[in-house]
Amino acid sequence: MPTRTLMRLQADPSSGKGTASRFFSSRNFLKIIEDTGEVGFWSADLRSGHLDATPGLYRILGLEPASELPAALLLDMIHPEDRAVHGDQFAVLSGGQPIHREFRIIRPDRTQRWIQHRGEVALGPDGRASHGMGVVFDATSRHEAMQSVLQRHDRLNALVTVTAAAFWTTTALGELSECSQWMALTGQTFDQTRGLGWLDAVHREDKARTQAAWMTAVQHASAYNTEYRIHCADGIYRWFNSRAAPVLNKDGSVREWVGICLNIPGQSRYGGQGLVALDDPAATDTADRALTAAQVRAARGMTGLSKEELAKLAGVSISTVVRLEDAQSVVRPRHDTVMAVRRALEQVGVIFTFEPGVKPGVREG
Repeated sequence: MPTRTLMRLQADPSSGKGTASRFFSSRNFLKIIEDTGEVGFWSADLRSGHLDATPGLYRILGLEPASELPAALLLDMIHPEDRAVHGDQFAVLSGGQPIHREFRIIRPDRTQRWIQHRGEVALGPDGRASHGMGVVFDATSRHEAMQSVLQRHDRLNALVTVTAAAFWTTTALGELSECSQWMALTGQTFDQTRGLGWLDAVHREDKARTQAAWMTAVQHASAYNTEYRIHCADGIYRWFNSRAAPVLNKDGSVREWVGICLNIPGQSRYGGQGLVALDDPAATDTADRALTAAQVRAARGMTGLSKEELAKLAGVSISTVVRLEDAQSVVRPRHDTVMAVRRALEQVGVIFTFEPGVKPGVREG
């Protein structure tokens, strides 16, 4: 039966109640499918070369419906760059083999479309290919979406290449999973990075602080942002800013972590060149005095801010707030980070006092 007859409605006039399935045949269902504009069908006598096509196929090809569609015309529409590989389709079918191809066509209006073509063969009594039938899908939207994803991926790779020394991912529990650039940077093997093994490449003076910041970020599923020295593969310690963010599932759980290490040129940002002790009495300029753990706890209690709210307000990590409130913590945040927390608390009405001979205090503004 020619494929074009699939579009004709077959009704049974003697049908009574409950016979809708006899009224709406498979032809009607195929018409509904074709009306999406993304699929068309064909059938052919492979020996004579006569081919019949449904309206859906004409629509995909951008052709006006006609009584006949020569197979040669369909092959001529294949994009010149794809014709050498996919111009043999009807020859393959005539040889008795099915096909499954994806290629570009150029329609009469000069627009380009991606199509997916599947064809099957029926053998005659003599065992040779006699008839064929196939389905054609318009795959342009899928290819455009894929191209958009690849383009974004390429842009991300270019950005990472320009700005970052290393890109890495971890499992939801914080263990490195993709770290080829980290390994190139440090000279570590993948086995050496397992668990917390990557910390072995971090300077011993920075290791405790780095580990605490990472563990706190993983525990709270919060952004990670810290700086430390890395023992690079060439044997030199260099400063890096390491940042990461959790990638969440729809239910809010962490699927993985994505992070980068950014090179920091210049001097050390810790020790005596960027950190003022929280209780350093030598810091005489009270406007630039760091806060004590007691002051941070009291100020947060006075304002009713949670640790998460204060961290967001100050633009720091929750782990920073946790460390600021712990007087026994061996990990001291950078001075500029401490000052960010101080400014945030002052903005919501807290005044910090540093009177000679008296413990640092807080009061309402």
